[in-house]
Amino acid sequence: MPTRSLPVAPWTPAFVANTVAATLRHAAERGLPPAVKEVANECGVSRATIDEWVARARAVPAAPVPPGLTACHFCANRMILVHLPGGPQVYLCMPACGRAPVPAQALRDAVAQAVLHRAPHLVPPGKTEFASAYAPGALHRVAVGADHTDLHLTWRSHPRQLVGPRMSMAQRLSYTRARADHGDHARAIQVLHTGLLLTDPTDDIGALDLATALAAALLAELTVVHADPSTALPWAGWAHRSLRGLLGTTSPETDSALRVLAIAHRRTGNLTEAANCYSELIRHHSKAEGRRALPTLAAQATLALVLYQDGHCVQARQLLGRTAADHQAAHPGHRDGPRLRQELARMRASCTDQRHGHPAGIDDPQHDSATASPMGAQHHDSSHQLRLQANLTRR
Repeated sequence: MPTRSLPVAPWTPAFVANTVAATLRHAAERGLPPAVKEVANECGVSRATIDEWVARARAVPAAPVPPGLTACHFCANRMILVHLPGGPQVYLCMPACGRAPVPAQALRDAVAQAVLHRAPHLVPPGKTEFASAYAPGALHRVAVGADHTDLHLTWRSHPRQLVGPRMSMAQRLSYTRARADHGDHARAIQVLHTGLLLTDPTDDIGALDLATALAAALLAELTVVHADPSTALPWAGWAHRSLRGLLGTTSPETDSALRVLAIAHRRTGNLTEAANCYSELIRHHSKAEGRRALPTLAAQATLALVLYQDGHCVQARQLLGRTAADHQAAHPGHRDGPRLRQELARMRASCTDQRHGHPAGIDDPQHDSATASPMGAQHHDSSHQLRLQANLTRR
């Protein structure tokens, strides 16, 4: 296990700020652990020490001012918390622009005073000593000028009530899952929104840590089912990009996020994008569990529904016909078999009612192989997974 370096002369607040800035810049490209290792080698500082500096800069529970809220008024770069052994906590921009460090406690008190003056209703009774933690609900940005008395505040046009602003992301995930398990989805969504309030889901840079990526994935999942799918869509995309970068393309967490992204696309009418997501899921499950595994068949059946919804009734019926036949052959007596056949019958009846004039047997798996579209040819959970996916996609 790497040990921390002993303090040496270059360890000034500016050195720490520049080291953290370099680490986060590299982390956005190749992940946090490789970035820490690379910067540690370049700077001659142990990985454990840089881990500690980065963790302190990004920590929420003990931060005098929430990370991501403050910026330097002169260089516009974000400011971070720096705490060297034997010295006071200070805020400095990263990379350092030459300005003087700002005492952390003085900045905290100034931000708290501004919030209590302008938006006292956002701070719960008995929490006034933590008023600065509730600042992101009222403030979009705090630009720090010459010192802590020279603040340039950008107030939110629509203030937000925060829930548990001093929780770590890991604590937030655990609390949210407990609230969701008890059916309190509104509270669960609020808790996640608080933790991700200063995160932009349209940013190309993904989450640097797993807890944040999982929080975004859970927010997207809860929002797409229990709130507004259009609001869920950017979070679903960001969560999938983040988990893909952190865990790889085919991890269970990445596939789960991809499934939520597919659902969000479908519910917002982006049917081509939804079909692409389900096609990718099919490839992953087919490779990992097999062409006739229940997760593969679940994704295939849902893709057929999306294709039909998008007006590709022949391809949809062909795909669903093959899926139902494969399901019957591989999982005879499974409770979801009748549901697949009922969906196929519904598609047939709809085509007949609309006088599409398709040839007889177009969805017979024994006769459609020659006419199957390239998309259909590519698409070849436990029973709970199959039922859950069907329920999600029909809401």
